[in-house]
Amino acid sequence: MGGMLRRLEVQNLAVIREAALDFAPGLNVLTGETGAGKSLLVDALALLLGGRAEGLIGPYGESLLVTAFFEGPPGEAVLSRRVGARSTPRVDGEVVTLKELQAEAERRLSLHAQHTALALLSPRRQREALDALLPEGLLAAYQEAYARREALLKEKAALEESLKARAEREDLLRYQIREIEEARVRPGEEEELLALAERLRHLETIRERLARALALLTERETQDLLALAAKEVRAAARHDPALEALAEELSGAAEAVRAVARELEDHLEGLDLDPEELDRVEARLSLLERLKRKYGPTLADVLAHAQKAREELARMEGGEERLSEVERLLKALHEEVEARGQALRRAREEAARRLTEGMVRELPALGLAGARFAVVLEPLPEPGPQGLEAVAFRVAPNPNLPPAPLEALSGGELSRVALALALLTGTEAPTVVFDEVDAGVGGETAWRLAERLKRLAERRQVLVVTHLPQVAAVAQRHFRVTKTPEGVRVEPLAGEARVQEIARLLSGAYTQAALAHARELLEAQGAL
Repeated sequence: MGGMLRRLEVQNLAVIREAALDFAPGLNVLTGETGAGKSLLVDALALLLGGRAEGLIGPYGESLLVTAFFEGPPGEAVLSRRVGARSTPRVDGEVVTLKELQAEAERRLSLHAQHTALALLSPRRQREALDALLPEGLLAAYQEAYARREALLKEKAALEESLKARAEREDLLRYQIREIEEARVRPGEEEELLALAERLRHLETIRERLARALALLTERETQDLLALAAKEVRAAARHDPALEALAEELSGAAEAVRAVARELEDHLEGLDLDPEELDRVEARLSLLERLKRKYGPTLADVLAHAQKAREELARMEGGEERLSEVERLLKALHEEVEARGQALRRAREEAARRLTEGMVRELPALGLAGARFAVVLEPLPEPGPQGLEAVAFRVAPNPNLPPAPLEALSGGELSRVALALALLTGTEAPTVVFDEVDAGVGGETAWRLAERLKRLAERRQVLVVTHLPQVAAVAQRHFRVTKTPEGVRVEPLAGEARVQEIARLLSGAYTQAALAHARELLEAQGAL
């Protein structure tokens, strides 16, 4: 036998102040008077499976707490859920989400009970039950091909997105290169333009200053003064030859002044420029500034960006070849997935036939005489991770009704259908819980139900809330739930206490005949 629920602790759950149950491998039963609170322990397990907690917080505190201790496989674990003022799911003491707690509980626990987490109603559980009857490796072969196809589909989507992004990137690079090239940026151009703009902005000032300077340089007095000074120095040089050089320099200075005056005159004539030139220069400077903001911070950076863009554009090639290869591989994989999916469907049809035959035998033995069972294989619009079809079970408990979804069954009927499926397919969690499995059952059917629960308990740990003495008598561990003025009490039974409880289940009283019959039932099971 695999893993099992070793211990369950509850606090402030409805009328239960506090209870702790240590379960045994095999079959465990809970019995008690109607209304004693037996199903509350099933509700406690349902909370670990994500069940709703409305109306379950008791009067003994602001919150309720459920803690379950599991043995492996699939591994030891402590699962708990507090609901109330502080709502906290935990796995091994670590806070998790409710969904994570539910997933961890589902690995270890199946619950079949009305108004709780009904494991069998899950489409996944129904498919897993049918697939347990498939030839080994068939589903895995389909899933392997499907996984390869999904991986290629993801790669195809990524390649297409990459190519689209690449095209957009190429457009951007081409635009940037064209923008910079059309601007015809030259190194050092900005400094030249700034100087020109400065001159153009102060053109009148320059003209006025140059005109005054030219007037000063061309005055007759200025020229005469320089000539007179040169004459005087030359005359002195006759007596001091060292002054001859200075006399020459003064003569040259006069010529230099005349030369400067001619250049100033030429410059002044050149200052009559196009009045729109300043607008053109400032427009050019504005263009260069915009390029620097986009690709700078300097014009050298702008030119470097253009070169890098050209290099990146040259590197951006390839991709289309891999996309073509992926599309070719996908075509082959589509065919492979379809072929393996069809093989899987044929195997499921055969498994559905055998399962239906088995259920037709089992259901009448469990008190569902005339019941019909069907497996519906509904084609999917697209291949899915588990095949080409969805699996759904249908049951008609009455021969006059058409098969309907399992949701239409009563809690007792659904639990017995789950029991039959567990026996036929072997698919259940390590711990299986039944509530109301014996609703409306008695006589010979009660014995057949007990025998099947006992048979399932040879492979799984089974917990059953029951009112049948036949079921209680075959259990490995028996708990009695009683209501007292202090609250609900849960206690394990053995020896004469268990005899008395079986007698109560047999006749509702502790008569000598009932006690003798109870002792006989337990002795037949080796429990006394």
